Amino acid sequence: MFNPFKRLPGDPSKRFNAPFLNLSDNSISRIYSQQTGDPDVKGIYGFDSVVRLNSTYLELVDRSYNWRGTWTLAGAFFFCWSFFGFFLWQLITILMQGGSVFSDWLFFICMWSVALLISWATYRLMTSEIFFSTYYPIRFNRKNGMMYVYQSGGTVLSVPWRDIHFVLCSAKMPLSTQWTIVGCTTEEDGDTVAETIPLPIDLSQGPEVILMYWEFIRCYMEEGDEYLPDLVDTIPWCPPVEKQKEGWLFGLLYLSKQLFGRLGLIVNALQLPIFFVISFPRWLVMATSKIPAWPAEVVAACQPAADDPVNKGAENNPPQVWRPMLGLQGKTRYAQSFAREREAMDRITARLRAKYGGQESAD
Repeated sequence: MFNPFKRLPGDPSKRFNAPFLNLSDNSISRIYSQQTGDPDVKGIYGFDSVVRLNSTYLELVDRSYNWRGTWTLAGAFFFCWSFFGFFLWQLITILMQGGSVFSDWLFFICMWSVALLISWATYRLMTSEIFFSTYYPIRFNRKNGMMYVYQSGGTVLSVPWRDIHFVLCSAKMPLSTQWTIVGCTTEEDGDTVAETIPLPIDLSQGPEVILMYWEFIRCYMEEGDEYLPDLVDTIPWCPPVEKQKEGWLFGLLYLSKQLFGRLGLIVNALQLPIFFVISFPRWLVMATSKIPAWPAEVVAACQPAADDPVNKGAENNPPQVWRPMLGLQGKTRYAQSFAREREAMDRITARLRAKYGGQESAD
């Protein structure tokens, strides 16, 4: 039976609306190759989405984590506007005036119907984040070649890494074009898309920058163990969400974080009042939601070795992590951090050029 008040979680793997139905759709700009690296990639970067990296698995936050709390804020605002500011206010006004003629009542009933429909839609949006999961992790297991996607209700989508088609697609926005990577499973015909798994990347910088993220994941899954220490060194810090709930201050910092050093600091400073407002519903979402717990079979399949030399998580974050997050490190510390990350990227890209430079990377 249909329940109009049933809350639907904002699970990206279930709520993401892909702009395509087939892999042959024109809206898909590129289909990446898992087995072939791109020798022309400019760098390797996790874009602040890595929760844990070790020799067995790589765990990422979900696509919506970056703006967690935004739907709650938007839903609450429009719900109050439509229900309290439009429906109830007009009802009170009519009753205080002692009623009105039939034509006025008919007009108001029509308007109320629209207001209630908007209120219902915004209610579902407003309640899609609270009391669910703090994040919906995506896990890549390089040992058994599997990809695990944590979904609402504690279910897990498990798909072999090589059976997923990772595609580059874009969405036209008023002032820019947003690029993202989506993992797709297909029907038996190999073209019709059955499931979509959006990766936690959504940028306007273009395909060359997005490629840095794809190669980060592909190198982890496909290349040798010698890549792992360098992949770790490209990660400046990890969001502390694996075993604890994000606090209000960290949520504000995460909204304000810098992806490209200090260049975006001025722009983000202008947006700080917006981030400050969003940080409160974000904190509410985190405080009311549960930390996701993987099923026992996934935990067993992803159990790293006790003496694993590769292990990067939030416990390894530098002191005063807000400094690298906001690009406010001192000149010396910034130069050292940037040099370590850049040198690691250069070693990886040099290996990719040596290995794939004589091949044509697959589109």
